[in-house]
Amino acid sequence: MSSPVDPAHSTGQSWIRLSTIRLVVAALLLFFLFGYILFPALKTLQVSLISERGNTGLSTYIQLVASDAHRVPLMNSILLGVLSVLVCGAVGTTLAFLIHFFEFPCRSFLDRLLLIPIMLPGIIIVFSFVQLYGESGLVTKTVQLLLNLEEPPFDFSGLSGILFVHAYTQYVYFYISVSIAVKHIDHSVIESARSLGASKEKVFVSIILPFLAPALVAASVITFMSGIGSFTAPSIIGGGFKVLTTQILLAKANNYMNVAATQVVVLTLISLVLFSVFRIYEAKAVFSSSVKGVRFRPVRIRNRNLRLLMSGGVLILTVIILLPVLTIILLSFVPSESWMVSYYPETFSRQNYIDIFTRSRKFAPFLNSMFMALAAAGIGLAIALPCSYIIVKTTLRFKWLIEILAMLPWAMPASAIGINLINAFNQPSVFSMGQVWVGTSILLPLGYLIRSLPIVIKTVNLSFQHLNPTYIEASKSLGAPPGQTFKRIVLPILSPGLLAGFLLIFVRSIGEYTISVFLYNASNKPVSIAMVNGIFEYNIGLAMAYGTLLIGMTIIVTLLVSRFSPFPLR
Repeated sequence: MSSPVDPAHSTGQSWIRLSTIRLVVAALLLFFLFGYILFPALKTLQVSLISERGNTGLSTYIQLVASDAHRVPLMNSILLGVLSVLVCGAVGTTLAFLIHFFEFPCRSFLDRLLLIPIMLPGIIIVFSFVQLYGESGLVTKTVQLLLNLEEPPFDFSGLSGILFVHAYTQYVYFYISVSIAVKHIDHSVIESARSLGASKEKVFVSIILPFLAPALVAASVITFMSGIGSFTAPSIIGGGFKVLTTQILLAKANNYMNVAATQVVVLTLISLVLFSVFRIYEAKAVFSSSVKGVRFRPVRIRNRNLRLLMSGGVLILTVIILLPVLTIILLSFVPSESWMVSYYPETFSRQNYIDIFTRSRKFAPFLNSMFMALAAAGIGLAIALPCSYIIVKTTLRFKWLIEILAMLPWAMPASAIGINLINAFNQPSVFSMGQVWVGTSILLPLGYLIRSLPIVIKTVNLSFQHLNPTYIEASKSLGAPPGQTFKRIVLPILSPGLLAGFLLIFVRSIGEYTISVFLYNASNKPVSIAMVNGIFEYNIGLAMAYGTLLIGMTIIVTLLVSRFSPFPLR
């Protein structure tokens, strides 16, 4: 007669098996993170150390510093990063103070409106600005005709044009960071300082500014890294202002892979150094109040004229923010041939959309982007889930290594990720299953995945932080096996964050341009490349129709992210 099975003993065996599974999953994660993030970066470093003659050394790095052709783009990239911080910092911080420091009509509406640029793929914004402010743009021609000028009133190209685009697309980093900081200012501290006779200037310098400093530093680092890694605006409207990212593509196109690798290594090192300094600052910079916190209350504007002025400012800002989006939508209904002979569109039709959805060749780029974005999102979520679990919920000794490797792409410009993957998979390796992946359809969705992995892991990390371990311990003590605990307790709590992470990868990939330029081929041309081709082939209406579809899809997905995210995206 067999002895009865002890439920506690059976459950104990289940949790022992779970520990073994954790180690196996951690090993698989390290294989993936090393093989598709660190290994490609090391291959690029190796390629950068090989000269055109096949010798190993620093000759390519010396050439980068000694030659004006290489040194000037490097200095321009750094200059662009610094100026982007100054311009976006001034715009974003000012807007954050106006919106959250003062009470005025339509404040909440404007708060949401100011987040629109972060929803839109960069390629769409650049093209909309070209159609508005370029040499033949709608705004440019309108001003020229009204003032009866022989030449366009401004030149939307070069450094000034790029900064104009960056001011629109990247002020959001400062706006979000400073807005959150302003909302958490302890109002009781300000009142105490004022009651003790401190001037407004003293309060700002001694209380408000130190409280905002971490937010300003964080936004500055993100903006600088985005600025030096910017590719879309410099490649389309940069003109004679050459930056490192465009030179990387040029070197790759001319098969000077050692030069491209050297430029990638330098660009990545700049980002890594800055990112490391920021993480050290973030760990040490803690500003806390010793007074019981009182939520900051926006100052009500009582002066009627000032309130009217603020309302007028709201209207102007609304026009500035919505005009690029409305321009894309309007031009998507314009037959391209009808606009070649006049300043303004005169006829409208749905033909561009009909062509996209009825002609397989024109629908293929949109379908390709959908499929690759979904593939990147699905695989990314499958990686982020165990990765976040190990980082947040386990005590594995090497979990720090998993976290560092997973966060590494955050400090890599998109162009660097593209070159890294080319250098790693242009020959067979264990990570490519003994195949050459360059020229296949695998690398592009892999590039999308690598680029978005850090932000998705951060999102899922927050979900795990909200998972109370008491629930799991209670389930364990009641004899529930790990699988049932995961299904009944863990998954329902994590599901909003998992869905948000999935949608984040999707929305960041569907209109991605920089990595696409480096990794796409004829069989998987994405919609962002189709838009560029349409512009250069003077099929502007078709390109704008692609852009409108992307705008609609991006906004819908972003709203879903806001709905299901486990934390406020703002």
